[in-house]
Amino acid sequence: MTSLPVHDADIHDLGLLVRAHRSLIFMDGYDRGAITSLLAAVARAQDVPFFVWTAHEGLVRQGAADGGVYKTDKPSACLAHLKSADLEAVTFLSGFESYLTEPDIESRLIELHDRFLRHRGVIVLSGDPSRLPAPLAELFTVMHLRTPPREAYHAFVAEVLEEVKGRMPVTVELTPRDVSELIEHLYGMPFHEVRKIITQALVEDGRLDQGDLATVLDAKRRIIERLGTLEFIPVATGAAQLAGLSKLKAWLEKRRAAFVEPTRARALGLPPPRGLLLTGVQGCGKSLAARSVSAAFGLPLLRMDPGSLYRKYFGESEANMRTALRTAERVSPCILWIDEIEKAFGRGGDSDGGTAHRILGSFLTWLQEKDETVFVMATANDISELPPELLRKGRFDEIFFVDLPSHEVRANIFALHLATRRQDPSTFDIEALASATHGFSGAEIEQAIVSGLYSGLAESRTLDTEILLREVEGTQPLSVTMAEKVEALRNWARDRAVFVD
Repeated sequence: MTSLPVHDADIHDLGLLVRAHRSLIFMDGYDRGAITSLLAAVARAQDVPFFVWTAHEGLVRQGAADGGVYKTDKPSACLAHLKSADLEAVTFLSGFESYLTEPDIESRLIELHDRFLRHRGVIVLSGDPSRLPAPLAELFTVMHLRTPPREAYHAFVAEVLEEVKGRMPVTVELTPRDVSELIEHLYGMPFHEVRKIITQALVEDGRLDQGDLATVLDAKRRIIERLGTLEFIPVATGAAQLAGLSKLKAWLEKRRAAFVEPTRARALGLPPPRGLLLTGVQGCGKSLAARSVSAAFGLPLLRMDPGSLYRKYFGESEANMRTALRTAERVSPCILWIDEIEKAFGRGGDSDGGTAHRILGSFLTWLQEKDETVFVMATANDISELPPELLRKGRFDEIFFVDLPSHEVRANIFALHLATRRQDPSTFDIEALASATHGFSGAEIEQAIVSGLYSGLAESRTLDTEILLREVEGTQPLSVTMAEKVEALRNWARDRAVFVD
């Protein structure tokens, strides 16, 4: 198997575990190519043999000319051989995690753990650590792979280019800026996927040029969304298209340099911004604000749907959360947008068997300890459903409250939405429309314009102020139908949040 780039810090950390006689190690993840490359590098550094077990070949010593170890293809036979050989070696049991619930396998691994404590022999498994049976979970040391630096991706792409050039003519037409964008799109992806993407782009037309950048970005989106917990949204544009939210925009602008240039920030003792929580009245632009953060920082959005986290089997929900957070780290720097966060952490009580509490604990630990430049953008419609430990100072850099838009902001919203729908705002009485929509949210104003366009189409006339005022008069805004709840939200926010306008 071709060696793949690995992070130097992972080689150091795993080597330390081997020297410390940590005999059972569990790699969190399924990228077996990267794990094999890491283990091979550590085995070389420690000057010990490296074995890989698979169900079809059994134990095979890497780099040896002979075949696999005789009759070790069965899991129990493999473990029996490891016990009798008692070697100082790194052994990767690939695909072994599916056998861990068998009593015989569990007891043999416990026995090997105790035996290998005497030397540098280490057994490595990979997959989802939450699936470790309780007796084994106490014995395994869990390790997470870091994402190699961008320089490693650049070198790997150059290596793939040379491989393909050996088989066919290849032309590369990329400016330095294009190369930088290409590496940014590839960053965080498994290297076997990088190889497939670059090879396909070259084989398709014999060239790698700017036109392939969109293809690479789309491939990255598909890989991320294949996990089922995150939606990949490319860097948003048009932050200026967002009406209002002046204090939020100023807050983002002040912190932009600290996030996109973390080295300069750390030289001043400043960590990258952790994230913010945005709450307020429904339909007032919280989701649009998330895209505004993406535009302000020039970074892609990873949208987490809390509803996709929950699964019926024990441990699956927590595993989904870990996978989502780990994915965000791998593609950092990025914006992790948790939409309607109360759906993930607001399920109080024990009605879900404590799943929400465990997911919250995992998230809070990650939020507190994360080193990667992942900016968390959380939005909530009902802040009262969130547990207090999520709202205490230090979890988020700031909590913002989005209220119903003012007269000036409503006028801007009308102008923006009319222009978006190819209407000339100067032909409308924007001031009269803004006055007539007191208490309306931005979403309700947008819907009035859409309804007005339908009315104009049905009446075979051009949309005008009269039609819009008629649509407005026929609308009961949320501030009327849910007046008590809106006022309760405002009362909560007065002493706990920063109003965005």
